[in-house]
Amino acid sequence: MITSNALSHDAKERIKKYQKLISPLGAYTSNSKGFQYARDQIAQFIAQRDNIPVSNVDPNNIYLTNGASEGVRTAFSMLIRDE
Repeated sequence: MITSNALSHDAKERIKKYQKLISPLGAYTSNSKGFQYARDQIAQFIAQRDNIPVSNVDPNNIYLTNGASEGVRTAFSMLIRDE
């Protein structure tokens, strides 16, 4: 329960929504691509930004990392691996 008076009602409602969609927070997820809800939202953003149908943006092709450096390191590791 969120009891802080520093947050607006709208912010508190969004927190409740995200807690349900991205649960359990702070826990390991077996999906190494990142939370499905977040990838779906990113796919929708890309489709809107690029003015293309959202069906053309596959959330399964989106990988979330803990920053650009980790993402680049992961990509290079995949590129230089043996067959």
